[in-house]
Amino acid sequence: MTETLTRRQQVAVEALEAARQAGMTLSDYAKAHGLEVRPVYDAIAALRRRGAVPGTDRPRKRKSKFVAVRVTSSPAAVRSGMVCRLVCEHGWVIECGEWPPPSWLSAVLPGRRDAAA
Repeated sequence: MTETLTRRQQVAVEALEAARQAGMTLSDYAKAHGLEVRPVYDAIAALRRRGAVPGTDRPRKRKSKFVAVRVTSSPAAVRSGMVCRLVCEHGWVIECGEWPPPSWLSAVLPGRRDAAA
């Protein structure tokens, strides 16, 4: 396999194998041996995408704190038919079975600004 790789890829694969044998992370191995970390990782990533190098056993860390969410209908909302609830600071509550028109909201809540404004 190393015959078909570029010099940069060969160095990266050798570093990956040596790091595994030494029980080190690739990053630590590269730093300890004077290799630039980013090009080594980029070369390994490209080879993994091509299937030339196997993937890792470790789960990937999320780069973001956002997680996937699946939206389903709530049984309570289906039973009650409520879509929108307006709660006033004076204590009254209006529950709507569908989204009220903006003109109605403006009439019911005079002087209130649009939440998007």
